[in-house]
Amino acid sequence: MRIYIGVCAFKKKYYTSKINCVETQRTFYNIPQEKTVKKWRDEAPEGFIFNIKVFQGLTHTANMPTWRRYSKKLSTKEREKVGNLKLNDLTRRWIDIYAKYAKILDANVLVVQTPARFSPTDENVANAHRFFEYFIKVLDEAGAITWIGWEPRGEWLKDTVALKEIIQEHDKLIHVVDPFIHEPIEIKEVVYFRLHGKPYLNYKYEYTSGDLKQLLNKIHKYKSAERIYVMFNNVYMDKNALDMISMVS
Repeated sequence: MRIYIGVCAFKKKYYTSKINCVETQRTFYNIPQEKTVKKWRDEAPEGFIFNIKVFQGLTHTANMPTWRRYSKKLSTKEREKVGNLKLNDLTRRWIDIYAKYAKILDANVLVVQTPARFSPTDENVANAHRFFEYFIKVLDEAGAITWIGWEPRGEWLKDTVALKEIIQEHDKLIHVVDPFIHEPIEIKEVVYFRLHGKPYLNYKYEYTSGDLKQLLNKIHKYKSAERIYVMFNNVYMDKNALDMISMVS
């Protein structure tokens, strides 16, 4: 088992830091140009790990506040096509782009985070099956050795029958959780944690040494996995990641 400790952010200062595993957040709000993505990879030191958070157009409907940070403007037709893991000409084009970027960055995991309002209705369950089947196929065709990590929120985590069925159905799909709040519905070769503070989604929380020791004990439960990613997503992410790196070392 290998443990990778990182942050849900990407700054070039990490190239010279002990933090050598990142999840790109800017790729959620906007789609970067291909030349920009290539520059990230070209400038990164050997062994630097990129994970990618996929574009909000795949997961979030047009009426959600995250779109305020979108640098362009959705047309009326586009507004009807975005979010809820729908497959159409627009979202397929975005999937193609992110599969290409996964290949360029040699990304380990593509993070798909669906909002709480994306509930496990029959329609959304069907959307999820089609979406992940298609995305995994496109990644394979692009030659990207990349897993998809799905972080569902809301009702999916209360009634896990549909969630478990979807995770089990697709080989390269894993369940992303905050380990202080939930446990993965199934353990595969890769485990991916996103830590959002305590209580859940309290991003201003700073994890204590006691928290980090508790986290390390939790990690040992998943020793059947080959790789475990511990990604901090709080205000003190840099400090907490460095403290955790020291502890694991």
